[in-house]
Amino acid sequence: MFFLTLLTIGIFLRFYRLEEFMTFLGDQGRDAIIIKRIITFENFPALGPVSSVGQVFLGPFFYYLMAPFLALFKFNPVGLAFGSAFFSIIGTIFIYFILKKNNKKTADIFLVLNIFSWGLIHNARFSWNPNLLPYFSFFTLYFTSLFFEKNPIFPFFMGMFFSFSTQLHYLALLLAPSLILFFLINYRKILKAPFFFIKKISFFLIGFLIFYLPLILFDLKNQFLNTKNFIKIFNEQQIFKSASLDQKFQETVSNFFNFAFNYNINYFLSLMAFIFLFFYFLKKNFFYKNSLFQIIFLSFFVFILGFSFLNSFRHYHYYNTVYLNFFVILAIFLTDIFSINFLTKILVIIFLILFINQNRLNYPFRHPEGNFQTRIAQKIAQSIINNNPKTPYQIVPIPFTEMDGHIRYYLEIMGKRPLPEESSQEGEELYVLCYEKECDVLNHPQWQIAAFKNKKIAKIWKVDRIKIYKVVHEK
Repeated sequence: MFFLTLLTIGIFLRFYRLEEFMTFLGDQGRDAIIIKRIITFENFPALGPVSSVGQVFLGPFFYYLMAPFLALFKFNPVGLAFGSAFFSIIGTIFIYFILKKNNKKTADIFLVLNIFSWGLIHNARFSWNPNLLPYFSFFTLYFTSLFFEKNPIFPFFMGMFFSFSTQLHYLALLLAPSLILFFLINYRKILKAPFFFIKKISFFLIGFLIFYLPLILFDLKNQFLNTKNFIKIFNEQQIFKSASLDQKFQETVSNFFNFAFNYNINYFLSLMAFIFLFFYFLKKNFFYKNSLFQIIFLSFFVFILGFSFLNSFRHYHYYNTVYLNFFVILAIFLTDIFSINFLTKILVIIFLILFINQNRLNYPFRHPEGNFQTRIAQKIAQSIINNNPKTPYQIVPIPFTEMDGHIRYYLEIMGKRPLPEESSQEGEELYVLCYEKECDVLNHPQWQIAAFKNKKIAKIWKVDRIKIYKVVHEK
């Protein structure tokens, strides 16, 4: 009854007013276009989304995973958000029963933390490649914990989920040191049956490489372009430099706890919590006996330390690899506290109530009015179509930091596909989307605008907060 009640609440929090508040901007529109072309058999990409640093491409797994949902909703992008919410619920159910095998109370407390976490709710309510990473990284660790079992399918699944995780976001590669440490800690099992270990590692590599194959083939075909760009990140962008390790560690720890609890916790308290949990779990007997909790423990602390070496922003989604791992660790600790006496039971319940209350403050649907980003994008696209654009035509946003993928998506499904964003072909017309108060369209240096010859403004109109300029060739 407890599980079903919480699951029902979790479904409600992830699906309630979904279309009103889902994010559908440039990145989501770009993905929707690619997924739509998969469904219509126009193109089957070997590459996934490009990283925000270094122009490194992820794998295409995310596109194929979400394609059935866009098809199910007949190309309405809310289908993609539905798919994200669906997988988050399915992942939660499986993780709950995995934890329940070890300790029901731990599973129950974890379920509370998972169901009400603002961050996991936020991830579930729109489609973006990092949003499903918490679940895929967890299952990577789960099948790692089963590595030494007799069934060879477990290492295969370990490799498969590790491949999926790294295709969702490259920070999932920080799971690798945890996997290596796990094997080093369990070296006796390896020495007892070395050929058995080699066989299992082979299954792991097969599972990883099969699902990473499209990206590997792309690299082989293009002189290892993606690999070279990945190396450039480290060589040219000083990803390990330009800030002290101490400073980065402070940012990493503080930001993580702030995100996890939706509360501004200072560095000292964050550090004390980090150190306390580290030594608390290091002393627990199950750390040496329970493979699942062992790898979860390793992954969380190794990730935080590993991320501290990277010279990068500390955005919320950069921690997606370890949110669920942390909630498992916290649930184990609270289970121990709960079992001491009646007073500690009350304290744990109070903590969970405070956690729920603090997280609810960040639920998007608490606002009386939704942002309806899909409707706005559709409205902008329709306004362009109403102006009878001569094909081929191009659209471009100002400033260049803005994106137009969400508008391009609606233009495409409405049958008026513009030229590709990167196309050098000069269109018959140019539609400039001005996100600023004023835009000097005729003299703007952006290359699509500058390359448009003998231009004049034929019409100006406004949709929502965007001013749209129809630019044509002056005859």
